[in-house]
Amino acid sequence: MKKEPMEAAERVIHRHYPDCLLAVLGGSASRGEHNEQSDLDIVILERDGDEMRRKTLEADGWIVELFILSLSSYREYFDEGVMAANPTLQRITAEGKVLRSLPEGEAVRVEAQHDLNYGPMPWMQTDIDEYRYMITEYVQDLKNPKRDGEKWFTVQKIMTVLCEFVLRVNGEWTGEGKMLFRLFHRFSTTLGDQLEVSLSAMYRQDDPSLLLAFTEQMLNPFGGMLLVGYEE
Repeated sequence: MKKEPMEAAERVIHRHYPDCLLAVLGGSASRGEHNEQSDLDIVILERDGDEMRRKTLEADGWIVELFILSLSSYREYFDEGVMAANPTLQRITAEGKVLRSLPEGEAVRVEAQHDLNYGPMPWMQTDIDEYRYMITEYVQDLKNPKRDGEKWFTVQKIMTVLCEFVLRVNGEWTGEGKMLFRLFHRFSTTLGDQLEVSLSAMYRQDDPSLLLAFTEQMLNPFGGMLLVGYEE
């Protein structure tokens, strides 16, 4: 029988990592938003070790994804998340449910929260122009697809890069997959709803007009579409 998320996660730590400095359950299971397809995402901090390790196991009816950090190298992986503007490890560490925490582990949790509060590195004009150029190229591809498969792949690229663009120019963190949309919608429910309507029209009615208009709306405050004159 599948146990409750916290109980299952605590049993994993007790069984496999009883001496860890920190263990935190993140993701939908930590927020009470899980479903039958959800897994358990757990960040673990150990005293010894070098590179981060990832491990997947099954426990009490759950698939468990472990991200195992060490006291000597966790900062390297935190920094990678900061530079990519996608601090997944910090999100779990700071915002998840604590399963085990010693003083050294608690200090890392505080550090993770500090990273999140500080925000991503600010964008330069070159970063903005690079994304304007990428988005414009994808828009051109969407206007003249040779096959439906190309069209759907292009739409996926537009919405991903566009959401990253809007979040980054506004000093917000990004994410991957469904998390990216959640962050976009959290940043602006109005824009999130508008994007959802645009994608619905594209995928269900094969109508790209709303998505194209939405893309232009997002780019216009920063100079609009960009092809001719772009330099790298």
